[in-house]
Amino acid sequence: MPKAGRYHEGVPCWVALTVPDVQRAQRFYRELFGWEFVPTGPAEWVATLYGAQVAGVAAAPEGRPAGWTTYLAVADAAHTAALVRVSGGRLAREPYEVPDLGRAALAVDPLGVTFGLWQGAAVAGAGLVNEPGTFTWNEHLSADPDAARTFYRQVFGYTYDRPDGGYTVFRADGFPAGGIGPGGPGPNSPEPGPGPGPGPGPDSTDRPATDWLTQFATADADRAAAHVRTLGGTVLTGPDPTPFGRSALVRDDSGAAFALIAVPPDESAEAA
Repeated sequence: MPKAGRYHEGVPCWVALTVPDVQRAQRFYRELFGWEFVPTGPAEWVATLYGAQVAGVAAAPEGRPAGWTTYLAVADAAHTAALVRVSGGRLAREPYEVPDLGRAALAVDPLGVTFGLWQGAAVAGAGLVNEPGTFTWNEHLSADPDAARTFYRQVFGYTYDRPDGGYTVFRADGFPAGGIGPGGPGPNSPEPGPGPGPGPGPDSTDRPATDWLTQFATADADRAAAHVRTLGGTVLTGPDPTPFGRSALVRDDSGAAFALIAVPPDESAEAA
């Protein structure tokens, strides 16, 4: 994905975790990734690494399961929200001001997947990406990837390396920005399947159920997966070799699913 601070329309620019117990989540991710946390509201924190903002953490509304949400960069949140509606999606939360930082909204696509819109002002999005401990890839997985491709092309103008079929990389303003592909048993199902990562098993249905999956970079996927277990999380599949590095699908100790992928040092990006 493009470097931090250089986000284009439709590029994943931020990820946010909602959990029932924020303090527990902070302990987990502090130990796993070395994150520190800065309070930004009564029940909201920003996670930082080397002083750069890398993710958000907030208390989940009662009854809502833990999960990660992918935010896509937009130039005009109100305009994109209107495109979401006319393209068959809906708004879970209308565009709203985040004082001194930008505007945000929560949308739901026709597949039922929630994603965020972020119109950056003072903050364009994550200040550090593609480094160990930061997000490096985001992919939309569902039972109907063709419908997903149609929706996101209409809203964000995505182009695809393959116009149909299984797993495809989507491009935003020409940049390879993420993936869209088939989903399988979900993170909360009894038999979750393997397959996180931009490439391995592109036509397999052994992938997470309908959702946006966040992948975090790590220097050593095997060591990180083992650490997940010691912290009370779950390794659902892997680590397995992929053309892009060893990858594992995991759950944190609150039940939120994400992927770990080993990123070679020469492919990492510095904060802009």
